[in-house]
Amino acid sequence: MASYSKTKRYSSFSLGDLVSICAEAADDGAWEEFVERVGKTISLAVLRTASLWGEPSRAVVEDLIQVTYLKLWEDSCRHLRDFAIQNPDGVLGYLKKVAANATHDYFRHGRSQTAGGSEAHVSTSDVDIEAGGEVHGSQDRIAFQILLNEIDEHLKHRLTGADAERDRTIFWLYFRQGMSTKEIAGLPTIGLGAKGVGSVIERLKQYIREQIAGASPQSGEEIVEAKSKAPEEFVIGMYGSPGYGTSIR
Repeated sequence: MASYSKTKRYSSFSLGDLVSICAEAADDGAWEEFVERVGKTISLAVLRTASLWGEPSRAVVEDLIQVTYLKLWEDSCRHLRDFAIQNPDGVLGYLKKVAANATHDYFRHGRSQTAGGSEAHVSTSDVDIEAGGEVHGSQDRIAFQILLNEIDEHLKHRLTGADAERDRTIFWLYFRQGMSTKEIAGLPTIGLGAKGVGSVIERLKQYIREQIAGASPQSGEEIVEAKSKAPEEFVIGMYGSPGYGTSIR
């Protein structure tokens, strides 16, 4: 009953406001309310991401959920709090990306250790937080998100059959998560070698370029503007560096 009374007082707070309270005060009731609201979102993000690497055990999934919370609580929740203040409606998207990045980190590191790799493990925890890239609501970020949404709609229209979801996953793992063709091919659920993954990426890149280049005059200027405001690495990946074309990692 005591726990219920502590969390009930926060039930009417927005998620953004709740994050600020959690960051500023050591209030167990606020944290309990936060976990109750976002627990399912984080758990599903971890489970879906882990499933890309195979059949994760329940223990591993639960550990990764806790790792996600630890990352959110780092430095007195400074990153989460700052994001919530600037973009209160995007908190759930931020949490999904943190959970996904933490999960990818775990499996990448485990694979590297198993293979005896000598390259240092690079964390993606602070890299490519898709929702985080939209803070401030600036026009360039909005334009970039419009471009991403449009590309995803083209992919959904183009891809059909049993391999549709796999190929769409490959495309976004490459462009949004920054995974190489070798890393993507190493995912147990992909079922392709590095060359096969590269072929999928090139085929879809060509299709997207054709769709955008062949856009109607009415929407052409908007698409060009959106592309010009997209992060440089994304534009180079999709359209190539001037004079050099594109390359597959």
